[in-house]
Amino acid sequence: MGLGRIADELQPGMILEQDIYTRDKVLLLARGSVINEEHIRTIKRLGYKHVSVRPKEQEAVDFSFWHHIDESKFHQFEASYSGSRDELNTVMKNIGNGQQVDMEQAYRIPSALLNKVGSPYNLFAYLNNINQVDDYTCGHCVNVSILCSVICKWLDVDEATSKDIVIAGLLHDLGNCNISPGILNKPGKPTSEEWEEIQKHTIYGYRMLEMAKAPYNIRVGALMHHEREDGSGYPTGLKGEQIPLIAKVIAMADVYDAMTSNRPHREKICPFKVIDQFQHSFFNLLDTKILMTFLNRVADCYVGEMVRLSDGRTGQVVVINLAYPARPMVRDRSGVINMVNEKGVEIVDILPVGADA
Repeated sequence: MGLGRIADELQPGMILEQDIYTRDKVLLLARGSVINEEHIRTIKRLGYKHVSVRPKEQEAVDFSFWHHIDESKFHQFEASYSGSRDELNTVMKNIGNGQQVDMEQAYRIPSALLNKVGSPYNLFAYLNNINQVDDYTCGHCVNVSILCSVICKWLDVDEATSKDIVIAGLLHDLGNCNISPGILNKPGKPTSEEWEEIQKHTIYGYRMLEMAKAPYNIRVGALMHHEREDGSGYPTGLKGEQIPLIAKVIAMADVYDAMTSNRPHREKICPFKVIDQFQHSFFNLLDTKILMTFLNRVADCYVGEMVRLSDGRTGQVVVINLAYPARPMVRDRSGVINMVNEKGVEIVDILPVGADA
């Protein structure tokens, strides 16, 4: 039977008789876990005053991982995702053939997927496991669209504006349809001539959406999503407040998904490496408010994920360090690893859904 202990009286080797949650109600330590000194410090830091424990027994189970997402639900999402990507491909072909864009149909594509997800805490894990091998453009556009929806919620954007941003995110790379697949799918670095052609996809997209009678906001999203805060973007080199909100949100989602997805010229980058790059290298490129809001939220979405460290160890992300979101606390079979203290070690991969550390 469990004994109520004041947190200050906890000792390594005691067995939890209750679940321990973070302030965001994410399970940190499951009932039955054997606590160590790092656990005790974390429990106190979380503000627990009394904890139900029992003495360690010989037959006690020392360790068990909990699972962030339901594997069967992920596979349901995966099937829906494939259908959404195919539907978007049809929408893009219709626009390319001169048909008027059906805004409601376009909005239903990301909406249906978001209904399957239920929570952004699942979405990022789901997207990390989706295989983008064949049709990168359609898959990327679907991803950007649903990421735009999450970012809009985090920014508390009104419903009408959010809907426009989500649709614009879905169609932001429409202009790639006019770029040679040989250039888009080239495994190596593009030549200067090829890069000039790639940059024209923003203008091509704007013109195609104009022909399809898409609202002005949607066209602007396609035209300006590569503009940057310091004026280094394209096609017109706009700066700061010259860039509309719709393009700023799409830019955030576009860069994040591009970096965390497989591309013809490189493999995807681990989300925690991307978070680190955002924190140190993107403040003059992406809108500061949007970037900070994203950074303050996105790492939390990977709590519960199984990860591999650069020294070969594997474990589960359990607590995010707010000051260093790319260096969370990782729990393995020997205890809790505080990545802030692990100099020269970083998270290099998030393991597939269903993997155990």
